[in-house]
Amino acid sequence: MAVSAEVAPTGAGPGSLRAGAAFVVDGVLRSYAQIVFARSRRVGLLLLLGTLLAPAAGIHGVGAALLALGVARIFRLSPELARSGLLGYSSLLVGLGAAALFQPTVDAYALGVLGVATAVLMTAALHAAMGAYFNLPPLTLPFLFVFYLVVGASRVLDVPLEALTHARAPAPGWMPGWLSVYLESLGALFFLPRFDVGAAVLVALALHSRIALALSWVGAALASLVAGRAVLVLDGTLPFVLGYNFVLMAIAVGGVWFVPSRAALALAIGATLVCGMVAVGLAPLMTIQALPLLILPFNLTIILLLYAMRLRIGDAAPAAVDPPGATPEENLSWHRARAGRLGASLQVAVRAPFLGRWRCTQGFDGRYTHQREWRHAWDFEVADPEGRTFRGDGAALTDYYCYRLPVVAPADGSVVAAVDHLPDCPIGQPDLKDNWGNHVVLYHAPGVYSLVCHLAPGSAAVRPGQPVRRGDRLGLCGASGRAPMPHLHFQLQASPQVGAPTIAGELHDVIIEGAEAQGSRRWRGAVSPREGEVVRNLEPARAFARLLPLTPGAALALRAEGAGGAEEALTVEVELGGGLVLRSLDRGARARFIREEDRLVFFEARGARSSLVWALRLALLRVPFELADDLRWSDRVDRRDFAPRWRQALLDLTAPIRGDGMLVIDYCMRREGRALTICGASRARGRGGAPLVESLVRLGEERGIERVEVRAFGREVKATRVDTAEAAA
Repeated sequence: MAVSAEVAPTGAGPGSLRAGAAFVVDGVLRSYAQIVFARSRRVGLLLLLGTLLAPAAGIHGVGAALLALGVARIFRLSPELARSGLLGYSSLLVGLGAAALFQPTVDAYALGVLGVATAVLMTAALHAAMGAYFNLPPLTLPFLFVFYLVVGASRVLDVPLEALTHARAPAPGWMPGWLSVYLESLGALFFLPRFDVGAAVLVALALHSRIALALSWVGAALASLVAGRAVLVLDGTLPFVLGYNFVLMAIAVGGVWFVPSRAALALAIGATLVCGMVAVGLAPLMTIQALPLLILPFNLTIILLLYAMRLRIGDAAPAAVDPPGATPEENLSWHRARAGRLGASLQVAVRAPFLGRWRCTQGFDGRYTHQREWRHAWDFEVADPEGRTFRGDGAALTDYYCYRLPVVAPADGSVVAAVDHLPDCPIGQPDLKDNWGNHVVLYHAPGVYSLVCHLAPGSAAVRPGQPVRRGDRLGLCGASGRAPMPHLHFQLQASPQVGAPTIAGELHDVIIEGAEAQGSRRWRGAVSPREGEVVRNLEPARAFARLLPLTPGAALALRAEGAGGAEEALTVEVELGGGLVLRSLDRGARARFIREEDRLVFFEARGARSSLVWALRLALLRVPFELADDLRWSDRVDRRDFAPRWRQALLDLTAPIRGDGMLVIDYCMRREGRALTICGASRARGRGGAPLVESLVRLGEERGIERVEVRAFGREVKATRVDTAEAAA
């Protein structure tokens, strides 16, 4: 949950004071928000105000958050982490816990101050260590380590304790018992098991995420079930301890670290029950040591789960969120706008490792060698229009069309291994000793390696340690190793060893010709080629630079047809992270997109849905930079985008249990002289048989986007390009 913030200037001017105040406000409020996996100042403010319902505890919490910022400043720790609240939330909990458990004495205050300062350093240390070695967050482990030390020290110093119930407020008589326990569990997150504090946390949670709110109900229901079966009761606090541990576990698994879905919900329920086992199992041990259970069960269980899920051979259901830090709604939107739209299971975009058209001669679970732990692999050869892979009788290596054709890097990465000293085998006489033949292994991302095999001897164009870009030549296709004829073997694997088990992957942004294409060429965002299908990468046309000039700094004006004929100015901007954004200067709407050498892809849109940004995003959802009248492709949009605000909130609440809610749209293009028209129509139909969504955009070489028409769920938008001079007039 990194926040792109800057350090407050050190000058003494009004601007410096304002920047310094903003830094402090951010650091304090986001420390509160982090406890419910949020990063919003509004959420943090609600939580802070909730703790002030118990004034003494609330003041201790604010003081602890301020002290944490001061300690981070003194030790020159990361200002970005401090401002995001990641260095302060554990210290905040230490301060709140000390206020709840200790009577106000000099020793108690001294322990609290030392505990808050130590928690800052502990958080920084665990953030660095766990991130570097395990790629895991520190969670609230810093708070637990420090607070247990504080509790132990309080006994040595004989600090008088305060009963945890000192700040409790009786629930209204009309409130059902289950609701009272639920709200008190939410309040206990801040050491304040009160229904009114819990109500404030509930409002903050609803403001942060409706999906998180629904998941909190799941956690509370499971806590009630387990608490009702548990015989052990720890001073009457077990229901609250189970409550907030279960609520956090359900939210974390169901929406923070995994994309909200039915599979994520099922995993969240299972993980929450495991958390209950950990809590009930640890309770007697913690009682013997006279230590509170606190949030230890959640931390142990979530770390166990996250680390175990790293061993999956593929990021299938439930899909992992990477990187975590956004709201569950944003995680779901991000997944649907990217991986969910195209069916991709890999975070790395893997293209075909060759140039031109190659036929898949063996795919997954192939009848020859792609079986058991090596089942996810492809063999490719080049075939002529008659389907033959060689000329003449095929007795010589040079008879085969693919022999000594270039093999290229499928994605950016670095070379792990390269072997090219083995000879080519005569036709029909494979080398079973050096099974993989000449090969190159590339590293692309953690757990994602690629392997190309059977290269020609002496053809390797790379060496170990060398960085490569997608499309760089690796070698030439040959017949070394277990190759009865020249062909290219390609697989993805989770480790760098040659011959390691394969992982289920796919090729991205390739053209499929054959049975899959249904009589035309079909552009697929992610596909595993099947035997007999012809595959190639996109072949971009330079003309698209003039047809669709959505480059940084580009500007255009569109005039909507109909009443008023309002004009809207749009511009392309570059975000701080390097992404491109199409933004409306008049209505504030914006849509993120990427523009590469061979395609344009729009992602999520934000802001006023009356803006033409939304219409353009739908009409240009995904565009290949290849001019071909018979090229077809499909994409998907979320039906939620077309729903009114009140219905979106209801859809968010039910997101963990409903289907994906995506609408499939088929696209095609046609050339008309020097212009190009891209049309889209949803497969789902409305009343009268008309598609629920239709779009058309006309591109001209002289003006770029000339006209856009979109009809979605009965609402129609038509707009025409306005030249600069015309717009000025």
